[in-house]
Amino acid sequence: MIKKSANLLLVDDDPGLLKLLGMRLGSEGFSVSTAESGPEALRTLQNERIDLVISDLRMDEMNGLALFAEVQKSHPGMPVIILTAHGSIPEAVSATQQGVFSFLTKPVDRDALYSAIDQALAHRAPASDDAWRESIVTRSPVMLRLLDQARMVAQSDVSVLINGQSGTGKEILAQAIHAASPRAGKAFIAINCGALPE
Repeated sequence: MIKKSANLLLVDDDPGLLKLLGMRLGSEGFSVSTAESGPEALRTLQNERIDLVISDLRMDEMNGLALFAEVQKSHPGMPVIILTAHGSIPEAVSATQQGVFSFLTKPVDRDALYSAIDQALAHRAPASDDAWRESIVTRSPVMLRLLDQARMVAQSDVSVLINGQSGTGKEILAQAIHAASPRAGKAFIAINCGALPE
């Protein structure tokens, strides 16, 4: 089953094709960001939460495989699907050997694309993605154990009570748990219980 709430980044130097594919995936419920070049895609990845990159192979400024290499440096484990109108078997083999999740030829078959997206999102390695804890800087073994526990709790549907003195970072930890959870795309609402009328 395709995770429709996923954030996809489409990269293609053909604006018409980019718009068409973006509209098609957007109509299926995906959140879609677009970029017309590799460098623009890398800037988008720095500023937005992306779950999957779908890129054309042949682009002028930076081709799809070069983009894939850069994405793996900055976002290890990020799945990348490569699309091409000029695909050859050696290119496809080379791409998959380098770690590209899937290599599809244009015009892309709708079912093949959705199947590749579904599989890429299912196989995304959450352990390699620490974006959820970027706001917490620590080397303390105790804090690192706490963050491991927070990651495990985030994957469940249990209620979590965080205790601590004022100013110890309870809300920051709660936000990190939310960001690591399957509900990360939904709103996080902080409530000051002390300010509520009795």
